[in-house]
Amino acid sequence: MDKIKKLVQHISSLVPSDRKIKIMNVCGSHEHTIAFSGIRSLIPENLEIVPGPGCPVCVCPESDILNAIDLSNRDDVILVTYGDMLRVPTKNGSIRAEGGNYKMITSPFECLQTASSNPDKKIVFFSVGFETTTAPTVALLEMGVPDNLYILSSHRLTPTIMEVLVKDAEIGIDGFIAPGHVSAIVGSNAWNVFSEKYNIPTVVAGFEPDNLLMGIMDVLWQLKDGKARTSNVYSSVVKPEGNLQAQRLMDKYLKVSDANWRGIGNVPASGLELRDEYAGKDAKKVFELQEIKEDRIPGCICGNVVLGKAYPSECKLFKKVCSPRNPKGPCMVSFEGACNIWYKTN
Repeated sequence: MDKIKKLVQHISSLVPSDRKIKIMNVCGSHEHTIAFSGIRSLIPENLEIVPGPGCPVCVCPESDILNAIDLSNRDDVILVTYGDMLRVPTKNGSIRAEGGNYKMITSPFECLQTASSNPDKKIVFFSVGFETTTAPTVALLEMGVPDNLYILSSHRLTPTIMEVLVKDAEIGIDGFIAPGHVSAIVGSNAWNVFSEKYNIPTVVAGFEPDNLLMGIMDVLWQLKDGKARTSNVYSSVVKPEGNLQAQRLMDKYLKVSDANWRGIGNVPASGLELRDEYAGKDAKKVFELQEIKEDRIPGCICGNVVLGKAYPSECKLFKKVCSPRNPKGPCMVSFEGACNIWYKTN
């Protein structure tokens, strides 16, 4: 507790009194720690810690979910995916409500058992997430998958979307707390572009309150010095080069592509798809899936929340008709979603 108190005192001394400072965390687990530990209540009011697009469930395009629902309703298909994805609302309902043959998994490797136990079915793994969940998906492919297992990829690249945020003057980011789990894969060097090209302090942090406070303090020191750099206060887990084996496999099986982000739109070079030589495992190609136009949910501001342009409490649906048990928008579904977190802490 003394350590926390000292860190808070240092942070308070570094925050200028004449302007606001906005630091964005780009990780749902960071937002979870910040909210549940009450960090915002400890720091000066003119220091904003805003949640960004750190929840993969929140930004998974509606089109992919609708295609997943349609696949699950085919007699010859079993859809497998993570539990949160079953509850994400779309204009046609969720996978849980409208899907047919589907199974919840907690690890990609459970797909192998499902495929071997159902040789007469086509098993489609609806694989979503940032680099953290991309790594085990490509590891699965490296192991060798059964002939009846296919991948519906909805993976997204974190550095790319962060660069989009930097270029949006409306958000006005002064510093980043870079995601710890993603950084373990891509390495702290992946964030150098923000300090070197955009002069924005970027600090890799872990998930304990004291480590996050150290990250915030580091950003503030850099702002005071007037010289941005990439720092790493989570060096026990994150290395400058990251996980080279995971990166090698990602490059072997996947290629960078333009991709839609729910509530944000098309972002060039922000997604990952199977390379052409693995097209026989690509569910989008095997089942000839088409892009479906996204419908915005009336009143839902999830898009602005993941962009750091609004807080969940500013949404007219928040805590009224939208709750974790009855989510109207994707940000209320996952424990990494800002709306879900704020519902439980505000």
